[in-house]
Amino acid sequence: MSTVSTRPAVEEDLEKILKIETKSYPEPWSREHFLGEMNKPFARVLVLTDDETDSVVLGYIVYWVQAEGASLLNVAVAPEWRHLGFSKKLMHVMVNEIVRDEIPKIILEVRASNSGAIHLYETIGFKKTHERKTFYSNGESAWVMELKTSDLSGVVQ
Repeated sequence: MSTVSTRPAVEEDLEKILKIETKSYPEPWSREHFLGEMNKPFARVLVLTDDETDSVVLGYIVYWVQAEGASLLNVAVAPEWRHLGFSKKLMHVMVNEIVRDEIPKIILEVRASNSGAIHLYETIGFKKTHERKTFYSNGESAWVMELKTSDLSGVVQ
């Protein structure tokens, strides 16, 4: 695959998104959940696709953009495309939009056991702010992480 880029997700992408979602999370979102997010004016649902055909969905990101702060809700890359920097690329697209729009911060929750995601978020500049005990239905805790855009200088690579 030569190059990839992001674009807003469309309903035709949902089956591919759902395949990635079910392989990525113990409690995957439903089709209706994704559709609901796609219809919210403050939500962004982006897919990462191949530039050649625009038909291979490698991953996706879902986040809210609001004046007081942005919230990362969901990000995943298909298992066969992991460890190639695509999660970081999706995160940078989000962070750059938030910085450009002069929104003060981005927050997220991440499973305390998800060391790979925590490491990714920390390399981008997110910091753990506090723990939410028994946040997930299986009793697992979540870390709340925050990135203050004032800590960044310009566009994130």
